[in-house]
Amino acid sequence: MKDVFKAALLLIVLLGSLGVRAQWSAPYANSWIKYGKPYVKIGVAKKGLHRIPFSALPKNLPVGSPEKLQLWRRGRQVSIISTDHQEIVFYGLPNDGASDSLLYRPATARMNPYFSMYSDEGAYFLTAGDVAGSRASMVNQPIDAQLPPLASHNEHFIKLFQEDYSLSTKTPVRPHFFNSFFELGASRTSEPYKEGTDLILDFKLEHYVETGQKPTVKLLLHGRSNNSRKIQVYIGKNKGSLRLVKALDNTDFAGVECTFEMEVGDVDAEKSGILLVKSVSGERSEGFSVAYFSVRYPQSFQMGKLAMKEFALGATTEKWSRASVEGLSSKFMTLDVSDADNPIVLKATGESLMIPRKANQKQLILATSETTDVVPAKISAIDFEPHDPKAGNYIIITTDELRDGAAAFAEYRSSPAGGSFKPLIVNIRDIYDQFNYGEPSPVGIKRFMSYMLSDSKDKYLFLIGKSITQNEKMVRELPGEVPTIGYPGSDILLVEGIAGAPVNAPAIPVGRLSANTNQQIMDYLEKVKAYESNQSGEYAWRKKVLHLSGGKTTSEILQLKNHLRGLEPYVMNGLLRGKVTHYVKQQPMEETESVNITKEVNEGVGLITLFGHGAAVIVDPNIGYAREAARGYNNVNKYPVMFFLGCGVGNVFGNRFNVNPPNPKSADRIPLSLDWLLAPGRGAIAVVAGSYESFANTGINHLEALYQHALANPTSADLSIGKIHWLVSNEILEKFKDKHHIAHVHQSLLQGDPALKLITVDRPDYAIGSEEGITLLSGAADQPIGEADSLRVSLALSNFGRFVKEQQVQVKVTSAGKNGTQAKTMDVTAFPSEKVLKVAFRLDKEVQTIRAEIDPERAINELSRNNNVAELDIEWDLVKDKPAFSNANNKDNIPPIIEVKVNGRRLKQGEPVLPEPEISIAVSDNRLLYTDTTLVDLFIKRCAGDDCDFERITYAGGKLTMSETGSKELALNYPSDLAPGEYEIMVNAKDPSGNAVVQQYRMPFKVEEPGKMQYELVLSPNPATSYLRFEVKTGGLPVKSLRYVIHDQRGNEISDKTFTVPDNSSVLEWYWQRGAAASGLYIYKIFLIGEEEKILGTKSGVVSFP
Repeated sequence: MKDVFKAALLLIVLLGSLGVRAQWSAPYANSWIKYGKPYVKIGVAKKGLHRIPFSALPKNLPVGSPEKLQLWRRGRQVSIISTDHQEIVFYGLPNDGASDSLLYRPATARMNPYFSMYSDEGAYFLTAGDVAGSRASMVNQPIDAQLPPLASHNEHFIKLFQEDYSLSTKTPVRPHFFNSFFELGASRTSEPYKEGTDLILDFKLEHYVETGQKPTVKLLLHGRSNNSRKIQVYIGKNKGSLRLVKALDNTDFAGVECTFEMEVGDVDAEKSGILLVKSVSGERSEGFSVAYFSVRYPQSFQMGKLAMKEFALGATTEKWSRASVEGLSSKFMTLDVSDADNPIVLKATGESLMIPRKANQKQLILATSETTDVVPAKISAIDFEPHDPKAGNYIIITTDELRDGAAAFAEYRSSPAGGSFKPLIVNIRDIYDQFNYGEPSPVGIKRFMSYMLSDSKDKYLFLIGKSITQNEKMVRELPGEVPTIGYPGSDILLVEGIAGAPVNAPAIPVGRLSANTNQQIMDYLEKVKAYESNQSGEYAWRKKVLHLSGGKTTSEILQLKNHLRGLEPYVMNGLLRGKVTHYVKQQPMEETESVNITKEVNEGVGLITLFGHGAAVIVDPNIGYAREAARGYNNVNKYPVMFFLGCGVGNVFGNRFNVNPPNPKSADRIPLSLDWLLAPGRGAIAVVAGSYESFANTGINHLEALYQHALANPTSADLSIGKIHWLVSNEILEKFKDKHHIAHVHQSLLQGDPALKLITVDRPDYAIGSEEGITLLSGAADQPIGEADSLRVSLALSNFGRFVKEQQVQVKVTSAGKNGTQAKTMDVTAFPSEKVLKVAFRLDKEVQTIRAEIDPERAINELSRNNNVAELDIEWDLVKDKPAFSNANNKDNIPPIIEVKVNGRRLKQGEPVLPEPEISIAVSDNRLLYTDTTLVDLFIKRCAGDDCDFERITYAGGKLTMSETGSKELALNYPSDLAPGEYEIMVNAKDPSGNAVVQQYRMPFKVEEPGKMQYELVLSPNPATSYLRFEVKTGGLPVKSLRYVIHDQRGNEISDKTFTVPDNSSVLEWYWQRGAAASGLYIYKIFLIGEEEKILGTKSGVVSFP
């Protein structure tokens, strides 16, 4: 018997799965559309009759033959009530979210039929057909007085709760595990009720009729903590008369339904009562919530003061029923809306109504005296354009607002440089209209993609636009969004299990650019162009890989480090033959540890993999944001691919899109991963990261498969990042069937263009450096070259591209001088990365040039030939005393020096200055400097501490200027507009060789109003020895000059000097040297002098010289 039950249950599950999968295949959701016909979309926000005058319809819809007007909803034609009087009247419904069930697993897990996940607005489409449209039939049956009137109808009272979400992530009490598809009856609910807190629900059975039929109560409850519980449901007249009706077993966050019949004693004489719900678990974090409760009970037929009411009739075998509705009058229209798409108008006589019955079927009758006029904003012309599955293999889904940026991307991808794809740009609203009957939902994207893959699966999907799926932050109707599925968000689920793909597996590669503006799209497109055309002109950086591992405990740090160490052979011994640099967290602690990878990133790395704890706005080790000024990232044209294994690093679905938040802790600050992707001229080219939780074992399995396909497997290494991501997803799903691996695949988000080639080193690239590639050596160690009887030439060869095993590489070395030319040619076996080749020559002090050339016959197909030749010019007077010589001897390794002043002086930490201070920067170097604005960056932070970010001061505005003050000196000037407040200044500088200053300049300071600044003198030292240091804080006085006078104790004048004060100076500083003055006491007096020699203030005192 148990086996039979198990088999039956398995069959139900399989049939349910097949039913959902069938929803994605033919007939497709656009099969109802007659292309070429004009359509008008109508939005309906409430249940009932709706009216649209012909004059309110768009001009594209002909209304000359109103009988041909057709109304459609969810692919079915709707019977219009009337097209008389130059207007359309129809019965309409809001969106009940029925298609949401396609996103639940199983579909029956959508337990709340009264909640729509994405949209409240019903969508109807009006068109002019070739034949007459469907019209509501009318029944005008005379009242049969012999037929007894119905005693009651089944009133259905519903109370919904939508204050919270059953799978909320806004508190620490949340499920231990999240899938991206909806499950466990996920729904909006009440706020959670904690252990010991009773949920009390009042109800009243209005106009109750005693029929012998017991009222039925139904509740949908949700657990809200990670534990098992008993949920007890009581009913009674009041708290003192409760009876226990159900004790429900419930676990974790699952939904559970409760249905029971009400007894006579459960309500008072007024037919009022209460429901009391409480949880019994004993857990401290225990909680539960309610999604809805409803009561069905027999109620008399009466309108009361209502303008609209529904009457639910039970099933019968009779052909007719008569209803007598108190309060029904000629101002009401009555309809049978049992089939909402085919209402039947029922003509009433007074308060009586004859209703034709359908055998053994329940029926719903509507009486209404109101008709809603559809507002113009909910009426729009629609011009359906058919989509040809063969028309595109690079599909972009975006919004109206981002169309221009998407078009630029499509133009590039259609060009030979971009891969000669056939791009197709599709508006998300068009997808909703054609493939989800006008209702906003990711269901539309999945249906559309199933249709577009009906001919071939060799395609890409690129989603350009944001998606907000954190339930508490979602916006109804999804304005300006390109939605993902679920929270944690999953773009893979948009193409999962369609077009023949297995359940859980993506059918095609999919990537997302969560851009908010066209400029962000253009900035990213420029990075893609630079990456794919290698505008850096170099390839060596792409073979460098950066590993970063974190951890909170010693054992965890070791575990994560070893996981990444296990991947190193794929880099060093695979096709790339690259180099790995590994940063390991040093301190076992809960807090993140900052790591400085600016040098490596700016020099160029092809791949960055970080394995550690994380969140949307931080990772551990903490590498910071790409646009974080203090980090100094500036990797123009050298953009890495980034892989993050850390919880929520790829979560771009939490409504965080502010690139310039008021402070770094703002709730809307852009996610770190998205900042790295969108940052113009820096950051990453693509990011792969999980949208929610990451687990070490599943993560490392995913990473190992990715490294294998991207770096070691010759059949997949040359594929795009999207196809590699697709291959890895399918491979993981084939090997592992547990929920953690499935969720990891679903939630592994590819941010960036899926058609992007991952690391384009598909050919070798042999190179010899121009500076250190050729080194001249004496015949013996430590012997000067000038004393040697033979010479050796050392060649430092590199391979910046792919390693082709056993390939023979020819190298030709030529020495030329006054005595002629010597040439030697050697064959070198291919090498993965670096090789040193030494060649001996006879001594000839007349040699002037040594030239080395790789592959002089051009027999090898390389990535670049621009680095195959190097020359070394020899000046014997310069080299004769050295044991070795190369062009590196002349290499510039010395960084520049910067000096920063505010209002003409070097600031002290926290020093106050006057409003609108002038900032000047002096840069000096050991080599020539030119007015190149890329050499110096000035940043201002408009707060103290870490409550805001640095802002870069641009040269574009014209206020920040740069000039040459000497052949090796630059001067920058910035007359600021800084108002009173706290600030911090930061300056970065480098020389033309790329040497950055040893330490960036950072200094916090204050801007104060003149009236609030201190007026004081600081004199030091006292007693003094050989000098005095004066520091005067002017207190904001408009000082133009300063005079100081010093007398000895006998009144003899020792010094009297005056100097001009720079404008806006708040602090004046100078020194007085004692010179030959005798020991003793000295009197000083200081005069602050303003316009027209007016004395603004004085300071005086005595100082001792022992």
